[in-house]
Amino acid sequence: MTDTSVALDQEAKRYPLSFTQEWFLTFDQGDDGGPFGGRFVIVSALRITGAVDLAVLQGAFDDVVARHELLRTLVVRDADPPYQMVCPPCPVPLEVRDLPPVTGKSRDMVVQELLLEAEAGTISAREVPLLRALLCRFDDRDSALLLTVHHSVSDGWSFQVILRDLGAFYAARVSGVPAKLPQMRQYREYAEWQRANAENTSDDGAMSYWARQLDGAREFEMPNDHGHPERYSRPYSLHVFTIDADTMAAAAGLANATRGTRFMVLLSAIYVLAHQITGATDLTVRAFTAGRNELEFHNTMGLFLNVVPFRTEIADCTSFRDIVRKTRETFIDAMANELPIGVLEQAFPDYIRPREDKRTSEFIISVPPAQFGEMVLPIAEGAKDIGEVVLEEAESTDIPSGTVWYLNTKPDGAVSGSVHYNLDEFEESTVKGGTAGFNRILASAVRDPDRDWRQL
Repeated sequence: MTDTSVALDQEAKRYPLSFTQEWFLTFDQGDDGGPFGGRFVIVSALRITGAVDLAVLQGAFDDVVARHELLRTLVVRDADPPYQMVCPPCPVPLEVRDLPPVTGKSRDMVVQELLLEAEAGTISAREVPLLRALLCRFDDRDSALLLTVHHSVSDGWSFQVILRDLGAFYAARVSGVPAKLPQMRQYREYAEWQRANAENTSDDGAMSYWARQLDGAREFEMPNDHGHPERYSRPYSLHVFTIDADTMAAAAGLANATRGTRFMVLLSAIYVLAHQITGATDLTVRAFTAGRNELEFHNTMGLFLNVVPFRTEIADCTSFRDIVRKTRETFIDAMANELPIGVLEQAFPDYIRPREDKRTSEFIISVPPAQFGEMVLPIAEGAKDIGEVVLEEAESTDIPSGTVWYLNTKPDGAVSGSVHYNLDEFEESTVKGGTAGFNRILASAVRDPDRDWRQL
């Protein structure tokens, strides 16, 4: 591994940070608690059926780090201005753990425990590579591969890029045929492109759109139980909930009838929940988006996610269907004028202002990403039986403050929801009550979308 102190002694070019990296720095606490601290990681686990060649797997991981510079890029925070610096290719730490025979619990439960262990671990943001791997073997043909990546260099889309490229490099090393992967540009090139492009934002309609949208806007915030501390004392917790397949089928039907998407229906239900909590009808809800609007960077590993405010006035809506229609308009307009959150914060400081009410906390939802494609890790014997293991109730480190609601589609059509929150701010019962209320609103609304939305 390469340490910052070693890297800084070398002559290296300084590349600008992307707006997302810069935005993350605003939450940095200078220790393990912030986005560039050791605890700010994301993890994923895959079950693998088939024999795994360890030397090939190690080589494939090293190929991934060689291909994607950001996995070996350091953010130098104490410079003015901060910058990113690319380090030479380096091996990925790959731990192999042979597990004893499973008794009294399922193998999936064992993987779940390993995943929680990985979530509680750390990766220093001052050392490269920013990727770790753990292969846990139940026997010669049944394993679990756990990947941990520092969140400062990865998002959900990037994780899919890693898995795709890992599979391609593994197959290439087994077959001796070079991997056929699409051409890509590096993240440092994206940051430079983004900076150059931002200079022209004042000349187009996007800035005018956001000036109108954010004038007088007030974000919806979730009432908390304990205020917010100066410094968090524990990792974030995770509450998991499910929106059943029948409800989501009805939501899909309503989305089709209104020429919208299921997310627009879900966001409409969030608006109703926000109204029931605050009494307001002029509602602004922020959402994480993929932030990958340029095709040339779709295969780039990096932190692209953006935060987009969706502001909708629902006072003149008579039914839930009306809200969905207005939400559709809001969504289309906002995404057509999407700007990096860092640009919005600089341009409209009155909108992004310090929280005056310590008894409320940030509320963000996550727009489900587009399907990246089938991800298969080809084992030497051609086995393809791989299923992703999903976290259940756990501690996490995914967000710097407030609450984030993630919504992801399951194979049966249901939606697996998760809420990341901190017990320093929220009681578990408060979070569970919020998701239960959302579920009731959504189920009632999609089954009778023409009823008065105030009666949901």
